[in-house]
Amino acid sequence: MKWHIAGGVAASALLIAAPLSAASAADMALKAPPPAPVVWSWTGGYVGGNVGYSWGKWDSNDVGGTAIFPSPGGLGTTDDPNVKGWVGGLQAGYNYQVSPQWVVGIEGDFDWSGERASDAAGASVSFPGPVTGICDRPGGCIATITAATTNNWKLPWFATLRGRVGLVEGESWLFYGTGGLAIGATKFANASSATLTITNNIGQNFPGTPVTVASAFSGTSDRVGFAVGGGVEKMLSQNWSAKAEYLYLNFGSHTFLAGTGFDTNIKLQDNIVRVGLNYKFTAH
Repeated sequence: MKWHIAGGVAASALLIAAPLSAASAADMALKAPPPAPVVWSWTGGYVGGNVGYSWGKWDSNDVGGTAIFPSPGGLGTTDDPNVKGWVGGLQAGYNYQVSPQWVVGIEGDFDWSGERASDAAGASVSFPGPVTGICDRPGGCIATITAATTNNWKLPWFATLRGRVGLVEGESWLFYGTGGLAIGATKFANASSATLTITNNIGQNFPGTPVTVASAFSGTSDRVGFAVGGGVEKMLSQNWSAKAEYLYLNFGSHTFLAGTGFDTNIKLQDNIVRVGLNYKFTAH
């Protein structure tokens, strides 16, 4: 009798356990597999845009000897204006991830620039006393020559073609150095005038004065130099990344307005800070 009872209990337990096991197995079958880990890769071609700011000192030397720059005494022959302004443009390039830690690539860019500077200066000199044939009144007259000049420097655009070498951190961060060729359009302009005024001893202008002689010259030169710098780039997804970088541009020196008497040698050096957004075509 006991055996029959035990057998019945065991059979009942099996009947109850069977559906529970089947339900558990069904639940396990319905669970989605865990997502595959994201595999970041920097390899691929990309295009993007950038905006930023530029500044620098363009050392200038008036080799024509006409004294066209501001100086403590009025007008001098040297100046180092603080050129500055916005920049913005486009870039494109290709990266190749040679190992989990290292990336090499090449990038070209073209930026429009609002970088510029201007200055104005003047000087005046007077010669008191009689001027034979011009002012023979008692007490003589005063002849005054006033010179004024305005200078403008501009960088309308620049472009670079650079190699890049980067160190990968945490798969999605890239810290890189860069260097290569730089090309830029540079412009310098000068407008000068000299005015002669003759007055007698009671303040009257001599007939025909004042007399003004004015000149205006400008020159533009496309300069080739080099660019070096570095930056950091962050992958936002397999296709999008954001970057921030610094570039130093050096275009050497060049003489503007040659042969005008206002010949001016300018040494061009510039600093660029900008941020950008890239879209990578090839996803891995």
